[in-house]
Amino acid sequence: MYLKVGTILLPSPVSVSIDDEIIWSADTGRTLSGDMVGDAVTEKKTLGVKWEFLEETECLLIKRNLLPGFFPLAFYDDGQETQIEGYRATLSKDVLGDIGDGNYYYRSVSVSIIQR
Repeated sequence: MYLKVGTILLPSPVSVSIDDEIIWSADTGRTLSGDMVGDAVTEKKTLGVKWEFLEETECLLIKRNLLPGFFPLAFYDDGQETQIEGYRATLSKDVLGDIGDGNYYYRSVSVSIIQR
């Protein structure tokens, strides 16, 4: 699996989950009889991405490219390259630290990316 922000290829994640979320109209809900009413407006993607055992330089590459705000993202889904404009939620890092080789490591890094 690959993730590209613009032309920048991010480190290969160990897992990516892709949710195809249906967005409903603002007046969607249940009536007094319990029936659902509303209109499906569109479908958007949410990606859950996880990396493991990254060097600090790889973690910084991710952080520098998944900036606050909107950004272009390309990935493989449904048999083809898919491109969306997205934004990220909280970027979580589990620190491993220096293991004695002079490099700093992260045990895991994870983030959700939501289509605009």
